[in-house]
Amino acid sequence: MDDFVLREGAPEDVGMDPVRTRRLRDLVGGWVNGGDTPSVAALVARRGVVVLREAFGVLRHDDTTATLRPDSIFPLSSCTKPITAAAIMCLVDDGLIGLNRPFVDYVPELDVPGVQWIAEARVADLLCHTSGIDDLVLGAFIEAAASQSPTLAPPAAGQHAVLNPRIRLAAGAPLARRPGTAMLYSSLGYGLLGDIVRRVSGRPFWQFVQERLFEPLGMRDSYLVLPPSLRARRVYRAPGMPATMPLVSGHRGIDSPEYDEMDLGGTGAASTVGDLAIFMQMLLNRGSYGGRQILSPASVAAMTRDQVGATAPAIIPWTNAATGERMDIEVTGGGYGYGLFLFGAGDRFVANGALLSVSAFGHIGNGGACIWADPEREVVGIFLGVSPRFHRGGYTTNADLFQNAVHAAIVD
Repeated sequence: MDDFVLREGAPEDVGMDPVRTRRLRDLVGGWVNGGDTPSVAALVARRGVVVLREAFGVLRHDDTTATLRPDSIFPLSSCTKPITAAAIMCLVDDGLIGLNRPFVDYVPELDVPGVQWIAEARVADLLCHTSGIDDLVLGAFIEAAASQSPTLAPPAAGQHAVLNPRIRLAAGAPLARRPGTAMLYSSLGYGLLGDIVRRVSGRPFWQFVQERLFEPLGMRDSYLVLPPSLRARRVYRAPGMPATMPLVSGHRGIDSPEYDEMDLGGTGAASTVGDLAIFMQMLLNRGSYGGRQILSPASVAAMTRDQVGATAPAIIPWTNAATGERMDIEVTGGGYGYGLFLFGAGDRFVANGALLSVSAFGHIGNGGACIWADPEREVVGIFLGVSPRFHRGGYTTNADLFQNAVHAAIVD
């Protein structure tokens, strides 16, 4: 794989049908005009050539004159996780974090005697969601502990203002599964990974990510703490849309006032289609971009290799938006690496396009974000949308349709 740096170009120069590539604009624009979504920004690149960079719809639900632009900033929700995984792998490359070490070595507050299996859960288990943490169970435990500890001392200087109290309240919480026996998708686990970065590096999580990932990659519009000066470029949803409700990760929804300052490893980043394409191209380049080696090829290989295994059940614990009841989403086929879904053989996840190669990888985010890269087809795709409504207890998105249309445009 060549070390491509993104540049604008023509689809026919990189083996893509120009007619089908132009049709992508009509497809996405039609979803906006037809009411499927109020806002979508999309980017497609192949072999380093950006063949599509478009935005359709409105920037804010309450101002139809504020037009969405390709450089508009979207909250990423769970598309933050690949960034957090890359930050952890930077410290693995530095020899400062051990993937097979118990994660409680780095978060000793959770090393509580009598908690079954806790010392078996590795840093790697947090990365691939096999730690045994169940977000809904742990969230309920934390809320119950908070009700019994109304005078919890404030975090010490340098501690995360939101995450640190939740870590202390979580002490003694049971694991739902023995580590390594099941994939239980966990944003709380990725919050712990962000805090491990803070503890090991000695710097706030946002600062470490800025220094080791965003700045050297030239991701100038990507943040874990979004500056107030940039919030006029940020997408805001209408109240009641998916991702605007309170979540167990500790914030009051994606458009709540504190969200832009949360600095959480599971859900807290904001970015643009252009910046995210650079990040995904870096992974396609085996960790390098623009002549700078951001991650080692070995770390990228670990991130993009299935770390769960076909025999372990893969479950996304979810709360049904209509009923408020628990709804476990079972994921079959494919796999999960470190911070990345893998579109392997037999993938049946509804949010994934069916025309991607089995070597493709990426992530989705609550509310409509989707990022992916395909090493076999040499494609990077970014789809940042706003999902306006719920469907079958989850949210609607056309990212899978967009993925398929992108891959159908490849003709060489």
